[in-house]
Amino acid sequence: MLPYRVPACFVACVLFLAPIAAVAQQGTDLGTLSIQVRPPDAEIVIDGERWVGSEIAGVMVIQLPPGVHRVELRSRGGQPYSTEITIRAGETTPLNVGLQSAETRGPEPSGRPPAPPPYGGVSGRSVSEDGFVMAPDFRFSEIGHDTATFVGAYGGWVFAGRLLVGAGAYWQADSTNGLHLAYGGPVVEWRMFPNSKVGLNFHGLVGAGQLYADHDSFRYSTNPGRGPGGRVVPYYTYPYGYSDFFFVGEPEAQVVVHLGTSIRVVGGVGYRATSANGLDGATGSISMQFGR
Repeated sequence: MLPYRVPACFVACVLFLAPIAAVAQQGTDLGTLSIQVRPPDAEIVIDGERWVGSEIAGVMVIQLPPGVHRVELRSRGGQPYSTEITIRAGETTPLNVGLQSAETRGPEPSGRPPAPPPYGGVSGRSVSEDGFVMAPDFRFSEIGHDTATFVGAYGGWVFAGRLLVGAGAYWQADSTNGLHLAYGGPVVEWRMFPNSKVGLNFHGLVGAGQLYADHDSFRYSTNPGRGPGGRVVPYYTYPYGYSDFFFVGEPEAQVVVHLGTSIRVVGGVGYRATSANGLDGATGSISMQFGR
């Protein structure tokens, strides 16, 4: 009978130790979540279940299976906190959280998002305000195949931050074949993208001008070899005080860079059309706007 008793004892030992080995193996497959939360009486919820574990020096140690677990921390009068933690077998993952109290919580967000500050992040007045604007302006153009430079300014009243109605005037700083050009008139400007750092304006002037000579000067005849009266001369002379009047229209597209709520750098390209011969041409401008 002894030979039968040894296998029977062996089988009984195996059956007794197998559950213990399974539990031990399962224990080695778990990971550890070490939670330290303030206030210490905060409620801990993991994967929808409330946990109460062992606390060591204010730290709660919880055994969890490997994988991603959702952890929620709640306290009375405090702002809840939730996160997802990845647990790895045989490793300890720490989580240290301080819940914000209701007194230190920021204002509740309203249903309407706050409006962005004007001019691409430059704080100041609202872009919808009315106000006055003034802009020194430098222009360059071509008259009779010669480059001409103009100095002047424009200004007026701005409505709702978009529509400018005013006036402008320009004077030719140099001379073209001994003559000077001056013109001016009402100005209208429509501003696009006023909330952006870089905007676009449509600017236009409609008015009148004068071509004049402030001293005895000359230019080459439009009919080569013939001057006034049909005289055969290479040029003819304009007497002192000569002037000729014309109508002018000057539309322009401008790129605007906002340096602040009341300072803008403006560069534009346009075209000057007149009722006089030889005074039409493309124009460019650089100006600085001050005010609204």
